[in-house]
Amino acid sequence: MALNPFFLQGSSTEQFLIQDLINEQLKIYGIDVYYLPRKILNLDDILREAETSKFDDSFLIEAYLDNYEGYTPGSDIMTKFGLRLKNEINLIISKERFEDFIGPFLAGLNEGLVDNTLTGFEPLLAKRPSEGDLIFFPLGKRLFEIKRVEFEKPFYQLGKNYVFELQCELYEYENELIDTSIDIVDKVVEDEGYITTLDLSP
Repeated sequence: MALNPFFLQGSSTEQFLIQDLINEQLKIYGIDVYYLPRKILNLDDILREAETSKFDDSFLIEAYLDNYEGYTPGSDIMTKFGLRLKNEINLIISKERFEDFIGPFLAGLNEGLVDNTLTGFEPLLAKRPSEGDLIFFPLGKRLFEIKRVEFEKPFYQLGKNYVFELQCELYEYENELIDTSIDIVDKVVEDEGYITTLDLSP
């Protein structure tokens, strides 16, 4: 049996209203974070892994911090190489804001960086945040790497999705070049990096 024709099942005007309300709530309750897209300079032909990459662009965007109780508990692990911090945060950003403000820049940045015919690195990824990109979290003054992007939560309210949920983990520095020309971001990389001091008392 068909749906009731006298009720709107997610018209474009209703969807625009929900998106505007979400954007307004993010601007009220959110925090400003820096989104740093990863530029892949060299890709392994066999494993399809980025051998060299850099972060030299940044975009300021508002995000809602979903971790109201702090970092994920039990995320600090003692390994044979020392203490490993796996602090995790979840950030929620507006889908419309990302697609209108950051997406067009990323589509232009992706062109010419790698050979698309060989690597499959398509500019279509600019339509949403990509795993491997970085987020600078100003409250803790730390860099987080996006590990997973959830784009179907909440699940199709009025027939559309309105936000991206970024599941991020504390970034482990490797051989990437990070030069964003933003003092607060570059200073964290230069002065602190992934150095952790562990004091052991007898």
